[in-house]
Amino acid sequence: MKKRIQWGGLFSLQTQVRIAWLLLFLLIVGFSLWIGDQAVLRYTTFKATAFDLGNMDQANWNTLHGHPFEFTNHSSNWYGAPIRLAEHVEPIFYLLSLLYVFGADPRILLIFQALAMAAGALPVFVLTRKAVPTLPLAAPLMVVGYFLMPALLGQTLFDFHPVTLVTPLFLYAMWALLCRRYFWFTLACLLAMMCKEEIGAVVALFALVAIWKFKIPRLGTTLFVVGIVWSALCFLVIIPHFDVGQQQNNFWYRYAELGATPFDAVRNILLRPWILFGVFITLDRVYYLASLLRSSGFLALLAPEWLIPTIPSLAINLLTSNPQYYNGLYHYHAAIIPFVMIAAIMGLRRLCLFWYGLRDESEEQQLYREDEVLGRNRYLPGKPLPWSGPVIALVVRIVVALWYFVVRVVKFVSLHLHLHVVRVTMREQAQAWRARMTDLARWISVPRLFGLLLPWFCCMIVLNIIVIWPLLNSFLPDHQPGAREQHIEQLLKMIPPNAVVSASGSLNPHLTDRRYVTVFPELTVATLTPRKDLPVDYVIVDMDNISPEDKAFSTNFDDVLNQIERTGEFRPIAQADGVILLVRVKI
Repeated sequence: MKKRIQWGGLFSLQTQVRIAWLLLFLLIVGFSLWIGDQAVLRYTTFKATAFDLGNMDQANWNTLHGHPFEFTNHSSNWYGAPIRLAEHVEPIFYLLSLLYVFGADPRILLIFQALAMAAGALPVFVLTRKAVPTLPLAAPLMVVGYFLMPALLGQTLFDFHPVTLVTPLFLYAMWALLCRRYFWFTLACLLAMMCKEEIGAVVALFALVAIWKFKIPRLGTTLFVVGIVWSALCFLVIIPHFDVGQQQNNFWYRYAELGATPFDAVRNILLRPWILFGVFITLDRVYYLASLLRSSGFLALLAPEWLIPTIPSLAINLLTSNPQYYNGLYHYHAAIIPFVMIAAIMGLRRLCLFWYGLRDESEEQQLYREDEVLGRNRYLPGKPLPWSGPVIALVVRIVVALWYFVVRVVKFVSLHLHLHVVRVTMREQAQAWRARMTDLARWISVPRLFGLLLPWFCCMIVLNIIVIWPLLNSFLPDHQPGAREQHIEQLLKMIPPNAVVSASGSLNPHLTDRRYVTVFPELTVATLTPRKDLPVDYVIVDMDNISPEDKAFSTNFDDVLNQIERTGEFRPIAQADGVILLVRVKI
């Protein structure tokens, strides 16, 4: 069969496989070099900002030096305790801090993030090869769609966030499932949960899909419980514990349209579910959903069940009033990207299976059946599934009984309401449509069908980039380091490594490898000891590069700088290219 199936009559299947692996290698190397270079260049040209590279670098440095999760940067919407556990739960910092053993530098985080995103291409490639075995060139095409997703480009370029690591982790978890490597599947899910508090809910839904598709009730049920318990523990125990005495529900203002508190929101949704349709179904949110699906040619819509794990992240993004969450960039889509790719791959498999069925090519069709792709053929007819005990077996029996009851009720109602006429008509229409598709399939083989889909796929990728380019372009560096950057670096080296510093947003990430640092115009640094703030020793401000964080303080940014100079509290010691360095006057 392998010799018979060819790509357009030009290449044998074996040749296509070799070309596909070569393209994968070139794509991974090219993407790694380009995205890594752009992320580092963004940092060296002072385009990276305190929020969030400065926060992540300081938390990483403090974790390595015995002060886990501490960070002292404050933004306009965060004045909680100076520890990340009061804002987000990210135990992965214990592992990330090991990257700094050989030298602390935020660029290590940026390079590691770029390599992690590039590594996600390997499971995308392998999953596609497994799902569509007769179309080897579909695998590198899926990799291109993965690499050029605006959400992936945005989260890789925009500073560093631990949650971005869940993108490759979930892809590798899916690969482990296909290979029946349950230890690696569990490890990948546990590492993903360590990246952010809501990822436990994503893992729980992924576990439900795994129970359904891979017939692993014991492991799936365990992961479901662990995921739900972990997210509940994070939201209800860990964050409130470390944020005690500070502003509670610090980010809830983004969801105020649902209710004053999370409990009010749940009650309003249950009692008045129409508020979701009246408030949150807008064109920009629809465009956002389209942008997530467009880079894979909307193939994910053919396998929507694989999108179930995206529900928590989509709810967080779509129910907020902050447009950054649903503009298609940033790191808020990290847990959505992998499942969109998985759904697209399975959608392509489903399309090929349907087409082979139309052509009555049973041998090829067998390769595309879900049991074959997911490795479920080990469960022979009549062999009992390994249910995890009598409790699960009882639940399954109850669900099956209820299902048959509902089916019987529906049939009874439809019979007496003459709905069976509509059903018969729809069946006849479906049969007529299938007959027309069968005639078309006789003229177009599956490889040629993929050839016809290729322009569509490429056009959707290009269109996605064009639509998002104005926003994506703002993330990219716009020049190479020059004399100005050298002068700024000289000023930064004048600040002692143990000094307490207040720096403007673009300079802040270059000074966060220390325990105490904050963002100007703050002149004190909060500590974990209540009512024991530390005064800053140095102030450094870039007057020609006002970052978004600085603009949040635009009403008093210049006033504070002028005041501390006028009162003699600080005196300037150096200045270059619009950057001024001041030191506190000793009394």
